[in-house]
Amino acid sequence: MEKIKKKWKSLAVNSKNLPIIYDFINKPLEVGLWCLCAGKEIYNHEYFSCEDIGTILREYLDMPFKANQIKKAFARAGNKIIKGQGDDGYKISQPGEKYLKSQKKDEPISVFYLKPSKPIQAKRTLETLVKSIPKGELRICDPFYGTSTFQVLEMILKHHKNIKFLTAALGGGEKKTSVQQIIKDFKQEYKLQVEIKIVNKNDTHDRYIIAKNLFFIIGQGIKDLGNKESLIIAIEDRYGKDIRKTLINEFDRRWDNATAL
Repeated sequence: MEKIKKKWKSLAVNSKNLPIIYDFINKPLEVGLWCLCAGKEIYNHEYFSCEDIGTILREYLDMPFKANQIKKAFARAGNKIIKGQGDDGYKISQPGEKYLKSQKKDEPISVFYLKPSKPIQAKRTLETLVKSIPKGELRICDPFYGTSTFQVLEMILKHHKNIKFLTAALGGGEKKTSVQQIIKDFKQEYKLQVEIKIVNKNDTHDRYIIAKNLFFIIGQGIKDLGNKESLIIAIEDRYGKDIRKTLINEFDRRWDNATAL
């Protein structure tokens, strides 16, 4: 199973012909078509049921789609799919394959919209993006922290084991004593995986995550993710390599002058 999962994961982000599946975070039709197309390459098999696709998405690609979402999407897919006989399931048609490949992005910038009053959906979107980036050290900057900050960091630590988190001040509305206990518990459990430092709030403003080969600009603080309308902008090195290096230099400068939280 682990070998098959690696094949799906690799194809999800490295295929020369298919789009990156993680670009379709909220698009069940496109992820369903992607699985039908990729399945031919991995299994040399054309027909897959909605239940098969749901399992592939959840177990192999870590995307939170269910079989009924795929079924509803396929009901409006028109000539993009072909229904098999009996329990054969579905296969992708030539028009469907053409449509899917037309969705392949060549732009080095991706923008993800986070709806207001949808904190769970927003955190899932961020988690899906975090899963898709190469393993390695993450530098995270967010001027304000709170209880939810450490829930998000815990989620990120499921996929990346080396994090530097730089912040400046406790966000409004939370009691310092309550948050201090959460910080103490968090550091006790994850002290080998994450470092947290605090810097003067006049020396930091923007919210971003710096990874290998790309960085994310986050419009809303991670402690309030999804509470208000916001955007996550992913910028690859093809466009923003110099900017990413500048951000790293500035982050490291602040980090060296910061104190442990």
